[in-house]
Amino acid sequence: MSINKVSVVIPTYNRSELLKETLKSLVAQKCAGDLFEVLVVDDGSNDDTRDVANSFKNKLNLKYFFQEDKGFRVAKARNVGIFSAKYEICLFLDSGIIAPDNLILAHSNHYKESDDDVLIGFSYGFDEFEVRNEQALLSLYREYQAEGIFRVLAQNDQYPDCRYDRLHALENGYAQSRFPWFVFWTCHVSCKTSLLRDIEGFDESFCSWGGEDMELGIRLFSAGGKFGLLSEPLVLHLPHEKSPEDAKALGQASLKYIIEKHGDISSDVLKMNWSQGILLSK
Repeated sequence: MSINKVSVVIPTYNRSELLKETLKSLVAQKCAGDLFEVLVVDDGSNDDTRDVANSFKNKLNLKYFFQEDKGFRVAKARNVGIFSAKYEICLFLDSGIIAPDNLILAHSNHYKESDDDVLIGFSYGFDEFEVRNEQALLSLYREYQAEGIFRVLAQNDQYPDCRYDRLHALENGYAQSRFPWFVFWTCHVSCKTSLLRDIEGFDESFCSWGGEDMELGIRLFSAGGKFGLLSEPLVLHLPHEKSPEDAKALGQASLKYIIEKHGDISSDVLKMNWSQGILLSK
């Protein structure tokens, strides 16, 4: 297994146009081509996702995997990526994530220079429970594309990642938090592949939106994983169809499962954090 090389894992389902934009941004990475591979795992799409993924095989070191559509199985899809990865670092991105051209190098270098096992990145405009900025972000992307969008976004503070407020609420800082996994969201996060395999990856019992990433974070932390934050660069989370109300309802179902599975984690703490968006420190 090559040190500091990156396996980019992208689960996807019927979002071929968003996937295309993500892959285009990976083609534009300013690093050696052999520093990373791309693993696209299709959770049973019936659009042209396969064709889109395969069209990039002459531009990226890309492998495409397909699993039959048996409902929402993003946890299993990510596990396919984890256990197929060639490299030491797994970088999880959602389809629709636009990567700045230094993203792969930033993750690789961070692990080279630190003893972190888990690295949480951020995204312009990311908020699973709000849609107020989505059209503005989409308009900006259409105007500037990946080549110019990050320059524009860096010059204003209108589209922050919703986790910033949670982090700023910490009295003793993120490094002292008892719950670093609460901002472990797989739109943009990386982890040492060996640790992911040691804890057997994502819990495939999750069969609806939400919670499978935070639950993995809990087990990574319990296994001794050291969490770090990647303040720069940010990715861009392109808008996609969603219902904030449905997301909250599904999230509550996932929360209940997590509480039942992890009896050593206070249900009161989990509920408070989920509803108020506050991380508690030591």
